[in-house]
Amino acid sequence: MKQLTIRKLKNRIQLAGIALAAMMSGSVVAQGLPQTDIWLVALNSDLPGEPLKVNTRTGYNNQPQFTLDGRTLYYTREHQRPHRNPQTDIAAYNLISMQTGMVNNTAESEYSPTPVPGGNALSVIQVEPDQKQRLWAIDIDTGTMSLLLPGVEPVGYHAWVNPQQVAMFILGESFTLHSTTLGTDDSELLADNIGRSIRKHPDSGEVLYVDKNRDPWQIAAIHPKTKKTRLVMPLFPAGEDFTIDAQGTYWTGNGSRLYRRAEGDSRWELVANFSALGIRNISRLATNPASNRIAIVSDHVVLN
Repeated sequence: MKQLTIRKLKNRIQLAGIALAAMMSGSVVAQGLPQTDIWLVALNSDLPGEPLKVNTRTGYNNQPQFTLDGRTLYYTREHQRPHRNPQTDIAAYNLISMQTGMVNNTAESEYSPTPVPGGNALSVIQVEPDQKQRLWAIDIDTGTMSLLLPGVEPVGYHAWVNPQQVAMFILGESFTLHSTTLGTDDSELLADNIGRSIRKHPDSGEVLYVDKNRDPWQIAAIHPKTKKTRLVMPLFPAGEDFTIDAQGTYWTGNGSRLYRRAEGDSRWELVANFSALGIRNISRLATNPASNRIAIVSDHVVLN
């Protein structure tokens, strides 16, 4: 597989949106990482709760992911370093104490924290000193890091299919969806020209992704064993971020608006409009296992 350096990725980073994201839409800080905020919204009724801002630091706060017990929200947090490129580590927001701690603090940058099923670990994408982007695991108790797939790169995003199989967004001339089993470096191509969102369907076990070969872009599903593919539903124009909750409801954002949709519905349903709060350009989303909280990412909000 052809490898891409960070320099080559800069002209395409708005699509890739990972690692040393040199150029992304929205407010951009020195060296290119966008300023983004993470908001936590309760979904206990038809009317969502007031968004609670998770991050306390300005900068790149992104890629939220809940733990399997729903007690912690992991996310990527930037450390701004004077006269040096931005560097990111993984933060953990405790939903009970409402306090944030750091999972790791390395010289390298880590992105895309994802709980590893069946273990007390997080899988992350690390940008290594030689600019390789590979899948690593962080032991939650010790902070020790281990390389999971030495021969598979450059990895942009990932989602676990089961404790041994992972679906990955691979960077290249075309952004492609691959499936790899731990203990091997065999990477099976599942789809090409995909968006950055990858999820596992809670019922069927299918891998969900964004098919950019369609106009408009579509959420698509592929079964990891049979390889049967189907189109699920269209996204809003130029939208490539979505999530699915444990009940099988899909969620996405469009500007300041939050939407949901069940399979079989004819359209996206407006859940909330956060424009009055200054929240705009909703991108990444994640729901907790109980499906009563959603984390959303927006452009940085400057409060008056």
